[in-house]
Amino acid sequence: MTTPSLEQIALLLGIAGFGCFAWPIMMRLSGKGQAEPLGSGKSLRSPLWWTGFLLTIAAIFLQRIASQEGG
Repeated sequence: MTTPSLEQIALLLGIAGFGCFAWPIMMRLSGKGQAEPLGSGKSLRSPLWWTGFLLTIAAIFLQRIASQEGG
């Protein structure tokens, strides 16, 4: 069993972060979720949005480290 590289970890974190952003949108488009009122800012306060944001930042950070180590 091999240890995953930083690039692979960054890719997985990026996919998970994108999933956190896309999940509420896909639920609303499929009719299973309801949209919040316009201008409420509720989506920016959701834990899922912040999780996606932090996972995306972590993925970018790890990718930058991996590219510096490879060069």
